[in-house]
Amino acid sequence: MSDPVLGEGLVFEGVLPLDWQEAPLPDGAELARWNADGALLLGAEASLEEARSHEALKEESPALAHELQRLEFKLDILLRLTAELASHHSPLPAPQSLRLSSQGLEWTGADGPRVGATGIVRLYVNRALPQPLRLPCRVVDERRAGERRVVRLRFMGLSDGVVEALDRLIFRHHRRLVAGARHTPE
Repeated sequence: MSDPVLGEGLVFEGVLPLDWQEAPLPDGAELARWNADGALLLGAEASLEEARSHEALKEESPALAHELQRLEFKLDILLRLTAELASHHSPLPAPQSLRLSSQGLEWTGADGPRVGATGIVRLYVNRALPQPLRLPCRVVDERRAGERRVVRLRFMGLSDGVVEALDRLIFRHHRRLVAGARHTPE
């Protein structure tokens, strides 16, 4: 059964830094720029998360594979330092419990926005990339989960490229969870 906010398919469940700013939905050039920035950010995140085994390359050229590993190590250090400097200048928002799909988001917390509001969710998908993914959305629903409030937001105006990149991010997360479950002793 399809969820009216999260859609069909896999959903990322976890805790990520995010915040909300109530605002009119962007359109035109501003929306196009946000979509381009989002696609770039999600592409960068994907490149950080790629398996870095280079198995085929190790067999063909062990020296080149070693050099690539060295460069990746240096880039990782540089990214971590940059992220740390950025966090001193502008700290990340508090991590929030959420469920994320390429169609929308459920956010569990008392300080979520009111139903009917439009605005921007800024979501930090990787601590090594201190730039937020800006997702224009409308608050379509809320419910209670015990003592906690769950706000449901539907994304508005995302490009096909951003939707596909979000789906890939969620799939990679799911694949890691499955792989981790296989290697966990019962």
